[in-house]
Amino acid sequence: MTAIKRSSMPQGSTPAVSQSDTPAVSQSDTPWQEKAIRRLDGLQSFGLVVLLIGLPFSEAVKSAGLAIAVVGFAGKLILGHRPSLGRDGVLAALAVYFAAAALSVIVAAPEMRRPHELVTLAMTVVPFILVLDSIVARPTRRLFLTGAILTGAVVASLIWYGTYDAGSFYRLSLGSIENPVPAGEYLAICLVLGVAVLFAEIRASVAGPIMALTVALTGIALALTQSRGALLGAICGVAFVVWTTVRKRRYVTAVIAVAVVGIMAFAAAKPDSKIADGLDLRSRNTQARLETWRQAGDLIQARPLTGHGLGSFPLLGVTYFDGRVVEHPVSAHNVWINSLAETGILGAAALLAFVVLLLRSAWLSQRRATYPLDGALSRGALGGLLVSLVAGLTATSLDAEPGMLFFTIAAIGISGGRATNARTREVRHGAQ
Repeated sequence: MTAIKRSSMPQGSTPAVSQSDTPAVSQSDTPWQEKAIRRLDGLQSFGLVVLLIGLPFSEAVKSAGLAIAVVGFAGKLILGHRPSLGRDGVLAALAVYFAAAALSVIVAAPEMRRPHELVTLAMTVVPFILVLDSIVARPTRRLFLTGAILTGAVVASLIWYGTYDAGSFYRLSLGSIENPVPAGEYLAICLVLGVAVLFAEIRASVAGPIMALTVALTGIALALTQSRGALLGAICGVAFVVWTTVRKRRYVTAVIAVAVVGIMAFAAAKPDSKIADGLDLRSRNTQARLETWRQAGDLIQARPLTGHGLGSFPLLGVTYFDGRVVEHPVSAHNVWINSLAETGILGAAALLAFVVLLLRSAWLSQRRATYPLDGALSRGALGGLLVSLVAGLTATSLDAEPGMLFFTIAAIGISGGRATNARTREVRHGAQ
């Protein structure tokens, strides 16, 4: 990447550093402890890189990366490391959501009780804490972790090209076998993130062409998935990045218009495609979703406060029969309906509060970032969050394993101001 330039500020001045963003360092740490903590911090970041590269296509690589990162983080805590994760209420809202999910499991009917889903949810949230802690400790790792995500997207795209058939759509999966989530959402998030970085590095002799190639590969692979929610999310995410980066806002209209016209033309040319099927309100898939939402509404009315239990939707007996085939949906195909059915009003409200606080923090982060690349990463991550939320209208994109990428992007998105503060401290230390 090119050298990061300072924004327009009076010469010799530096941004104010918030004390709450300063990583806590124990004054009693001995030299060997400090050295060990640095080594373990490097191990944690290495594990995160492995996790993010393997996330879209390899369960084994993803699990190995998560285990390595957790070992590094746990070792740091044992040696006295005190993580600085911010005080913006995001973690508090996340804790409330986890408590509501646990309550839904405790009060659920015995046949609906699935406590192992709490472990899955905890594993989903862990990268959020690990990534945020790693970035606060070493701000430059924010860029390395972003690079790992984009590398994973390129690898997933190449695998897609090499195995393009009907089955590969589900082999490239962020979810479990029981609840596969197509790789389209992952590719859409990476496309938005790549576009944001490309804007910041477009004049770079090396980074610019690499990012342009990454965006092109990811965009083509996303189009091949024909994932309707992911494509709509990508349009919204890219439009947001362009809107907040380019002064001439008419380019946003041009991006949306080109994308919409392209999708409509593709649907007209291939009426048997998934995109054309998604645009047809009379299609089997659309009718199946509508019927699932209707039955889910009845289930929500039966237990409105605490829901039927986290992860219980596949057991609730929701069915769709079109006269030929009986379908048993494993999710509500909507984040909020699924959350209401499983965790009730308490869980859905806590999840909504977390998302609202998260978007607010990410927005303020990209506004406060004084380094161009820091701001670009925050804008790209915020656009990625929009991808997940838009895709979540027709899929469960925030719960269980699919949410792991969402939480990772969230940590990158809200850390822009903190990374700027840490860089400022480095500049001051170097000047002294």
